[in-house]
Amino acid sequence: MAAYKVNISLPEQLVAEIDEMAGELGLSRSGFIAEASTRYMADVKNLTAEERRRRDIDRAIATFRRIGRRLTPADIQGMIDQTRRDRERDTPPELRTI
Repeated sequence: MAAYKVNISLPEQLVAEIDEMAGELGLSRSGFIAEASTRYMADVKNLTAEERRRRDIDRAIATFRRIGRRLTPADIQGMIDQTRRDRERDTPPELRTI
């Protein structure tokens, strides 16, 4: 992979902390900054994925609530009955309870 030189400006104290930490880890300043940048990008991508998951879950909950408001008691009983029939069909006789 090609390496590029990048000039950046950082506060003096931050550079001192980077140098100290890089030394403790046996990394060069560039290596430390590259590793830190890679980890930060992964964190941002994971956060974005988590935000999408949360949004999708919220959307699904809202949809189920909207559907639920339209159901009649007969609809609900029909779903309960169907669930029981499915469970009975899929459960071996020796595992069935009352």
